[in-house]
Amino acid sequence: MRSSDRLILASTVAVLLISFTPQPLTSDSSYLGQAWLLVIVLAAVTTGLRRARLTAGFVFATQVAVLTALLFVFSSLVPGRGEPWYEHYLQLWGQGIEHMQTQAAPMTPDAGVKIIFVSVLGVIFIVTDLLVSALERPAWGIAPPAAAFAVPAIGLGIDTGLMAFWCLALGYLGILIADGSNRTARWTRGLSRDSADGFGTATPVVWRAAGLIGVPALLATAVLGLALPTLALPGPGIGSGSGRGGALQLTDPTLDLRRNLNQAEDTVVMTYTSDRPGGLYLRMASLPQFDASGWRNVQMRLESGTRLPQIPGVGGDSGERRETTISVGNFGSEYLPLPYAPRQVDVAGDWAYDPNSLVMISGDRSGRDDAIRDLTYRVESVDIEPDPSALTRAVAGTPADSNTTAEVPTDLPEDLRQLTRQVTKGADTDAEKAIAIQKFLRSSKFTYSTEPLPGSGYRALENFLLRDRRGYCEQFAASMAMMAREVGIPTRVAVGFLPGKRVKDNTWEVSIRDMHAWPELFFAGYGWVRFEPTPAAQTGTPPAWTVPRAESSTEESLNPTEQPSSEPSSETSAPSAGPTAGADDTSADGGPRWQQRLVGTGIGLFVLLVMAAPATIRFRRRSARLTGEGEPAEIVEDVWAELRDTVIDYGGRWPNGSPRTIGSSLGSRLEPSDSAAMSQVALLVERGRYARTLEPDGLGELPAMTQRIRRGLAPDSRLRRLRAVIVPKSLFTRRKI
Repeated sequence: MRSSDRLILASTVAVLLISFTPQPLTSDSSYLGQAWLLVIVLAAVTTGLRRARLTAGFVFATQVAVLTALLFVFSSLVPGRGEPWYEHYLQLWGQGIEHMQTQAAPMTPDAGVKIIFVSVLGVIFIVTDLLVSALERPAWGIAPPAAAFAVPAIGLGIDTGLMAFWCLALGYLGILIADGSNRTARWTRGLSRDSADGFGTATPVVWRAAGLIGVPALLATAVLGLALPTLALPGPGIGSGSGRGGALQLTDPTLDLRRNLNQAEDTVVMTYTSDRPGGLYLRMASLPQFDASGWRNVQMRLESGTRLPQIPGVGGDSGERRETTISVGNFGSEYLPLPYAPRQVDVAGDWAYDPNSLVMISGDRSGRDDAIRDLTYRVESVDIEPDPSALTRAVAGTPADSNTTAEVPTDLPEDLRQLTRQVTKGADTDAEKAIAIQKFLRSSKFTYSTEPLPGSGYRALENFLLRDRRGYCEQFAASMAMMAREVGIPTRVAVGFLPGKRVKDNTWEVSIRDMHAWPELFFAGYGWVRFEPTPAAQTGTPPAWTVPRAESSTEESLNPTEQPSSEPSSETSAPSAGPTAGADDTSADGGPRWQQRLVGTGIGLFVLLVMAAPATIRFRRRSARLTGEGEPAEIVEDVWAELRDTVIDYGGRWPNGSPRTIGSSLGSRLEPSDSAAMSQVALLVERGRYARTLEPDGLGELPAMTQRIRRGLAPDSRLRRLRAVIVPKSLFTRRKI
């Protein structure tokens, strides 16, 4: 087997092994088939090109071309909407990114995620081969596979398992073994460096080294990894409380929203029975932090117990009390679904609560994700139902966590601020502004859809409010919370379940598609008040306290099974159209042109960087060699290596033999003065290799002599000189030992 074949095979095996590591992220392992086919085809093409002794630049360009062609073939297997093939591939990427942003691991199958995984693994193979074979840096071959290993290792928040580590380690060990075998095959046993090629044969020494050193090292690493404690790092969505033994890592509840709303079967996940009429919103989590990344959890101070403190912002327990028995079926979560505001919970297990949000979270570290599965518990709560007339005159209050819930990001886009001012124009009190925002979002200007434009954070809000106005409860809730906070009302986004369907008397069934998000706004004297901006077709009538009495009869005529009118409402005081900044910068398929231009510019810059990389590396290598600094023998060897690479760059062959023989052969091609300089360099190389010492006298002239010799070796053809600069062959040719 040729040395190049051995390295390509090792890189291929390393990438095939690392392809297993993303499996914890998705429930769809079908990406493996396409990824393996892609990597094997790339490996076969690379092997053929290297055997043909083509330049490394040509090999790399061909790899990129084959990768691109196969990816577009794979993307064409996914049904599209008639768009051009290149746009279809980019749309699949956008679809996959959005799917990953809105899904918890393991994600449900998605064609976009599949094409992303296949694309990334193809790129990892090309980069690995570039480092291992083209640049002759096998030790760097761990970097690309390690990047693939790091994604689930960092992103999951759980142990990825020993097998993922073994896939990475064994692949890297294979690369090192292949490189060691190649070097052993060229073992010179003391022959001169310039005549060493072709001597020696491969021996079992490399395999013995792998067995005696590599395998025990891997085993020791695995054993120590299991024995040492895991380091818990803080971050978004962490709760900690006294006496709870450290931080609790909380999941983002919005990740399950879209997945549950799109379930193929709308199964019942819980039932509840209350001693008062009417359905209940069952609240699980609260997201008070708002910034450029969207709405999310913050660090919470958790308190142990099931008797909850005073309702934030409300004096005493004013309001109707109720008792509810909730039975959860086949549904797992660390959050306990509760009506707001809970006062006491009779539930089995270890539970803690956040006094600011009154959210309850399982404190059991083992199996927290299934803490509520098949659980039955009883809740005493107080209904927060303000009088509509009184609430209309209410002003924004100051909650205990106002530093989070009242903060407006300084980088909030101006077009969102402008829209908020237009929507609330004419409203006198804070509550009237909130009602105007809810009315605007519930108007026929917006369409409920679980397929909004891709995007997150500010971009998602701009897409929803200013462009297509299509979204589901998360977009409606996030938009109202943002707009209310902009006008000075503390807000947060709650995640839980709609009341569900009444089956008999006061017994209700809640299905998986009832999962929901809504905003909560803080008013003086009332505390946190629920609003409902999501359209009536999904949520029915809004809370009675959020609708002026003059309009309540109209709202009550809508129930969750009715569709809102397709005609614009004459009652809405919101502007007929929001700011249209950026509307002209949208392509016919709904995607922003600036994004397409940005992608095109990025691809162009990447291509230019790739093309410039060999010339840059070669220039830096030449500069480092010709500094004239270091030990005398090292200075001479650097000059000799530079002359060798110059000959190869210009398309020549480095002669065999001793340094004096090589100097004589090359000197015959040069002018007399350059030939004499070449002979002098060859003599210095022999002295540096075989003499006891090498005097530093005269070495300062070596860099200038080398540059003169290089100019003399340059071919007459301008094209060959240009090719030597752009694609220096010496970078991709293994040097003689």
